[in-house]
Amino acid sequence: MQLTFPNGEHPGAAFDYGEISVGSRAGEGICLPGRSLAPHHASLVSDRRGIWLRVPPGTPGVHLNARPIRRIARLQVGDLVCLEQVQIILSEANPQLIDQNIPSAAPPVLGEAQRVSASRVAIRAVSGSLYGRSFTLTEPKLVGRSAACDIRIDDPALSDRQAQFELHGDRVVLRTLGNAEFTAVNGIPVRDAVLSPGDQVVIDQHRFLLEAPGLPARGQDIVRGAGAMAHTQTIKSVRMPSGSAPGGEPVPVEPPSSVDPGALWWLIAAAAVLAAAMTALIVYSPHLGAA
Repeated sequence: MQLTFPNGEHPGAAFDYGEISVGSRAGEGICLPGRSLAPHHASLVSDRRGIWLRVPPGTPGVHLNARPIRRIARLQVGDLVCLEQVQIILSEANPQLIDQNIPSAAPPVLGEAQRVSASRVAIRAVSGSLYGRSFTLTEPKLVGRSAACDIRIDDPALSDRQAQFELHGDRVVLRTLGNAEFTAVNGIPVRDAVLSPGDQVVIDQHRFLLEAPGLPARGQDIVRGAGAMAHTQTIKSVRMPSGSAPGGEPVPVEPPSSVDPGALWWLIAAAAVLAAAMTALIVYSPHLGAA
């Protein structure tokens, strides 16, 4: 992962595991004097649980994707952290990880069964004027300023037709139609891109998250039929031993005991006698009471 500073306040910094502190005090991991920051303004922490933004109590001016943060927040690749006027983007360390070779043809029209499966795949707005709204990719979703767009953004910086999200089998494609300078995936400026679950797409100041359970993660080599959506996952069968002792020696397993056919017939006969007795009791008991 890479910490990038789009406004040039600091050179990019690699960030994989551990903690990086940011502030105006000399000796901080990232020292930015003269930027109206507190001596220790915030920390970025990466551990086995994930990536975190930690803010000392009472520190003002900390935002994550335009939302104020007071103590702690979980981060993911593509997030924008603002410390006062300083912007930090968590971006992919290797831009080559994002496949920008997209299909030239339009996506195929989905059948009814494919539409049901595709309804799981959605673009959710996580910042900007459309915050909280989700758009499924059962059909391509056009983004732009025009009233004809499926995802309409009233922003003079954008084109009438800025970009389009498309579903091609098990791949989600971002196709830029307008100015590519406004488009980034996981902090990497792109024109076109093949997206993976969890990717963040930024179009100008508007941020979208791809939610696609069941679709392959970036770099996952999964071969599927063209135009097909996976419905289930298969688990390879494993042959288990019958048992073992603590020292590793196999434990003998006794075969199940056989059933004596004679005993089985006795059970059936007993059940028949019991049923006959219950029938007689029900039929004759009223007559005995009347007598």
